[in-house]
Amino acid sequence: MAKKLTTGKLIKKLQPIFNKYIRLRDKDKPCISCGKYVDFDDTDGGHFYPTQGYSGLRFDEDNVFKECRYCNRYDEAHLIEYAENLKQRIGLEDYEALKQRARDYKANGIKWDRAELEEKIKYYTEKVKQLPCDCNKYPTYFDEGGKPRCKNCNERSWLAR
Repeated sequence: MAKKLTTGKLIKKLQPIFNKYIRLRDKDKPCISCGKYVDFDDTDGGHFYPTQGYSGLRFDEDNVFKECRYCNRYDEAHLIEYAENLKQRIGLEDYEALKQRARDYKANGIKWDRAELEEKIKYYTEKVKQLPCDCNKYPTYFDEGGKPRCKNCNERSWLAR
């Protein structure tokens, strides 16, 4: 029988899948913080409420948007613009609901359930597959058969079409 992954390992498995979904979902939008358009490979899934301190919101789609790596990793003031742009992206009502979820999390916490995380892994893996990929913009690699594939979606590259 296969060994079950711990919730911590499931979270680590889910995070890059979820972030990829967010980056693909927002690929035609600018950075949520600075408003610049940057290459896909120079973006992160940037959290408004950080994963440290707000783990219960780490997979909340209203809390995570495409953000350029500079803003997400190095700009200490990025959340000022993020907050203003977030209100425009999701609307004031959903923004207030997100703030309430953050307060609720701080008051009550959350304990991730293994089954819930496994379901999210399946859900977001499928969502990533459903989103269109603009393979013309992404670098390729060559698979074992020597065929070029997109690094982003793993489909045959536009070079092979």
